[in-house]
Amino acid sequence: MYQRLRSFWQSRDGTYAVAIAVTLPLLLGAIGFAIDIGTMSKAKRQLQDSLDAAILAASRIDDDADSRQKVFSDYFAANLADRSHFKTVEARLSIDRGLNYITTTATAKGEVDLNFAFVFGGGRYVSAQNKAFESTNKLEVALVLDNTGSMGDARMKSLRSAATALVDILATAQTHEREVRAALVPFVTAVNVKGAEFKDSWIDRDAKAAYHGANFALEGGKRVNHLDLFERLGQTWKGCVEARPSPYNLNDAPPDNAVPDTLFVPYFAPDEPGTAKVSGDKGDKFNNSYLDETTSGSQLDQQRSTGKYNKTTYNKIDNVGPLTNGPNYACPTPIQPLTDDMAALKAEIAKMIYWNGSGTNVAEGLAWGMRVLSPEEPYTGGSPFKQEDVSKVVVVFTDGENNVFGASSEGINKSDYGSYSFVDQGRMGSTNRNTALTNVNTYTLAVCTALKAQDVRVFTVLLGADTAANRTLYSKCASNPSDYYPTSDVSTLEATFKKIGAAVASLQMTH
Repeated sequence: MYQRLRSFWQSRDGTYAVAIAVTLPLLLGAIGFAIDIGTMSKAKRQLQDSLDAAILAASRIDDDADSRQKVFSDYFAANLADRSHFKTVEARLSIDRGLNYITTTATAKGEVDLNFAFVFGGGRYVSAQNKAFESTNKLEVALVLDNTGSMGDARMKSLRSAATALVDILATAQTHEREVRAALVPFVTAVNVKGAEFKDSWIDRDAKAAYHGANFALEGGKRVNHLDLFERLGQTWKGCVEARPSPYNLNDAPPDNAVPDTLFVPYFAPDEPGTAKVSGDKGDKFNNSYLDETTSGSQLDQQRSTGKYNKTTYNKIDNVGPLTNGPNYACPTPIQPLTDDMAALKAEIAKMIYWNGSGTNVAEGLAWGMRVLSPEEPYTGGSPFKQEDVSKVVVVFTDGENNVFGASSEGINKSDYGSYSFVDQGRMGSTNRNTALTNVNTYTLAVCTALKAQDVRVFTVLLGADTAANRTLYSKCASNPSDYYPTSDVSTLEATFKKIGAAVASLQMTH
């Protein structure tokens, strides 16, 4: 084969010369035409990419139309500065401002420098277009996040990273055109309200609410005040509160001194029977015995006695999370109410840790998610519900089913203390654990339904907990089927939160 080709090129025969004269221009033309087609395809892609970058930049500035035009033009020119395929290029941006939106439309057209431009005719021009829709509605987002013991160090680290990533996306949506605020509600079975914007007027300081002091013996014919017990121990109430009696446990009714059951009872975990010891973490035993008993009798008598609450008997062993000991048992970090300071919000996210014991009560976390979005006390930072120019969102995260924990085989309590006290108090609608948990699931769905009735968009995120029961519950809780996110492991958690953040931020690009 090599010899034949060599003979062909070296031949002086006229037949070969004619063949070369005829085929070479065709061959070169075919090569040039193929190159031109590749150039057209590349130029089209470069034009679209440059237009996309320019409209994205122009859609993220908090300035007037002239500034948007300048940013768009500068970005577009910069992205095409080193592109040699074009002879001429022009791009245009139009801006449509509505009551609650801004739509920017961009188009571009370029003439491509080709070897055989005459063959392509009008086809030597390439074009691109894109449209960006920006909501200018005020945005209020509540992150309701599970801080229970099952999260552990690794899962909490991933949750902090995921929540931070979502907040970073919300920060990009903040412009002078749009107010964006977000809140954080860490929960175990209870939430901690003693943080920013806390007011003493929310709290039942006089033991008038229905369940205040219910776990203790009467003193002088009156119920004991939880705050007095903290003082006797020389301890500070950390800030967790019990759930209010029905119907106030699931709504945003403002605390009112004239209606004691609307006030919030300071959370106080009673000392459980037995001598003081390091906190346990067992599902069938007492886990929070921090005082030596000063009375004999039944387990219930020992627990209800108030004589043991004094500074000298308090055992401070293991008195900090995640395995707590004492009256502030399993109380997480405080709520951060709505704020536009995303750096401050991220600082609160960074403080979250997991807390062993007590169990999981998503309904209580969601109820406080509703309250931080509400314009009513206890937090007043929220805009009115269903306001036309405001979008409200709740993102609720958990890594398990609602549950109670501890003391299942003991003679009393049948659980650790939580926002609904002990299981055998019947405050979850039953003294039977399984029935009580069924009721808590019903509470959870009820709060989701109430939020959605107020036009709040609800996202539900599960981590390794896509059980049949959870799937039924949280797919119904979510505003849409696509707003339910069952994640299998921590590696997908951040991507899920980013996806939600992008949906909430509402900058939509359409070619």
